[in-house]
Amino acid sequence: MLQKLGDHIANCLALAADAEQRAAEAPTEALRVDYERLSKTWRTLANSYQFAQSLECFLLKANKAGRTQPRDPANENGGRVLPLGGITFGPETIAVLTAAYEKAIEGQPASAHEIIAKCIVELASAGECDQGRLCHGALALLMREPRSRS
Repeated sequence: MLQKLGDHIANCLALAADAEQRAAEAPTEALRVDYERLSKTWRTLANSYQFAQSLECFLLKANKAGRTQPRDPANENGGRVLPLGGITFGPETIAVLTAAYEKAIEGQPASAHEIIAKCIVELASAGECDQGRLCHGALALLMREPRSRS
């Protein structure tokens, strides 16, 4: 799955770059604005894929460390939950985590994205569910990370 996400990310970024180029060459202001909006949308989608990729890496590492991930296919969300260390995140929580991640990675180098994702998941696992506090908390934790990891 990681390779597929990498392909999706690369495709989204290529489409964003194409839209930016078209915006620069647009003959009218309206077209320029539309292409810039399209570019931003492609970059947002790429960021969402990057979050999913970071989260998947985090979960794979947790599995290798011997953590068990309980499955609850009989839940009210049709089995669409994210279990992590005994805590289950439903679709609404995952949406909040994704929004916090997208906000937190703005202006951050790509090398910090996985650390930000881990921080957000750790904060959510500790009970935090506010998008703003997850974002700010992850950035605060990122600043405490040793430079060698970012």
